[in-house]
Amino acid sequence: MKIRYPVFIYAILLSIPGLLSCSQKRSRESVEEAMQTYDRLILKMDVDSIALLYTPDGDLGKIAHGRDSIRSFLERFKNFKVLYQNSKTDLISISADTAIHAGTYRQRVIIAPGDTASVKGMFTVRWIWLTEGGWHIKRIETQPVK
Repeated sequence: MKIRYPVFIYAILLSIPGLLSCSQKRSRESVEEAMQTYDRLILKMDVDSIALLYTPDGDLGKIAHGRDSIRSFLERFKNFKVLYQNSKTDLISISADTAIHAGTYRQRVIIAPGDTASVKGMFTVRWIWLTEGGWHIKRIETQPVK
C-alpha cells in the first residue's frame, strides 16, 4: 500500500532550510533574487547590509577590499538620496559554488540639494555561494556608459 501525504506536508518540508538540493538553491533565480536584494539595499543606502552582502574578502571593484573597507567607502555616500536603482540581467553562468552575472544598471541619485545625477552602465558580479548565507558578492565591477 502506497502512503500519500497531504500536500501541506510537502510544503512544510520544502520550506525547511537545508532540505532543498544545492542545485535548487544555486539557481539562476536565486542569483536574480540576490541582485534584487543588492538593488533594494542600494536604494535605501543601507551601507552595513550592503557590506554584509559581500564575502568577507569581497571586492568593490579596485576601490575597496573586505567588508570593513567597503562599508567605510560607502559611508561617504550615506547622505545621498537614491531615487532609482535597477539592474537588468544579460547573462548568468553557474558552476559549483560560483556564479558569473553580467548585465546593465541604471541609477538616479540626489547628490546635493538641487543636484541630481543619472548614471547607467554595465556590471559584472562574481557571486560565491556561502553555506551560511547563500549568494554573496566576491567581486563587482561596473563600467559607466553614455
